Amino acid sequence: SPSCHRSTLLHALCCLAGTDGNWASRGDSFLVVVPMFHVCAWGAPYSCPMVGAKLVFPGPGYDGESLHGLIEDEGVTTTAGVPTIWLGLLDYLGRSGKRLDGLTRMVCGGAAPPMALIRAMQEDYGVEFIQGWGMTETSPVAAVCSPTPDMEAMSADELYAIKAKAGRPPFGVELKIVDDAGRRLPHDGEASGELLVRGPYVVRGYYGDEAASAAAFDDEGWFRTGDVSTIDPEGYMQITDRTKDLIKSGGEWISSIELENAVMAQPDVAEAAAIARPHPKWLERPLLVIVPKPGTTPGKDDILGFLADKVAKWWLPDDVVFVDDLPHTATGKVSKVQLRERFKDYELPTA
Repeated sequence: SPSCHRSTLLHALCCLAGTDGNWASRGDSFLVVVPMFHVCAWGAPYSCPMVGAKLVFPGPGYDGESLHGLIEDEGVTTTAGVPTIWLGLLDYLGRSGKRLDGLTRMVCGGAAPPMALIRAMQEDYGVEFIQGWGMTETSPVAAVCSPTPDMEAMSADELYAIKAKAGRPPFGVELKIVDDAGRRLPHDGEASGELLVRGPYVVRGYYGDEAASAAAFDDEGWFRTGDVSTIDPEGYMQITDRTKDLIKSGGEWISSIELENAVMAQPDVAEAAAIARPHPKWLERPLLVIVPKPGTTPGKDDILGFLADKVAKWWLPDDVVFVDDLPHTATGKVSKVQLRERFKDYELPTA
């Protein structure tokens, strides 16, 4: 449709103009990984030809070995995918001793990447890790994390703290956060509220569903994302959770994303997800579900001991469960819906 074509064109132009050259440029070889039917099919396939960049498609192999071979064979300089894919590549690199000699940039979206992944790619393999954020309704990119030149004087830890954020909006896109009453919250990096977005390629409504369309926008026409976030004075946005994934314990919120990212730095953890389970006193408490790395057998005490000095005491999970795999959506995210269904009858030992 004409409106869809307009959205796609504007999105491609804005991404090229507003990402400080991190999206693509002439001479780049850009590998789009997943999801090809979704985000990676809306942005790079249009932006890359605009600037003369080579576009590389992944084929059927999404495992670390296949992707590494493709990166080497095609001289890939930039690639884009989801954290699950990059964790698999990182695992392969660690086991094989292989390098990423030509790869300079790795774009990551779909879910918050663990700090351990960001650090490993940059420090061990020399690959600049660039986080982005967006959704179907934003066509999709609505933020890209590219540190400003004046941040080069920051310490490594300060710079990594910036890179862990979802980023700033490209040209033409605006972000704001609001409280439960719809009042704007300050961009101070501390206030947390629902994230709203507007821009030239942001959805205007849902086809054939007037009720859903009306509920999706505020009185000023901003789209309600359903994400909870902070925005700092420099405009960098950080997702703290999805509204439906937050864990409310004793009237206070626990971020499942922050809990997951903290435990992902544990050497024996391959994947992790935190979900809420009912509790008679606190209403909800965290259950941490973990996939161990091959050949490791971490225990509950190992995990809780690792987290003890990394999160608030009352954030510590009431239980830790180890599984062979986590359910994923077609876009590579952990499916909290399926995970909650899997553990719907699970009773916490503290309940």
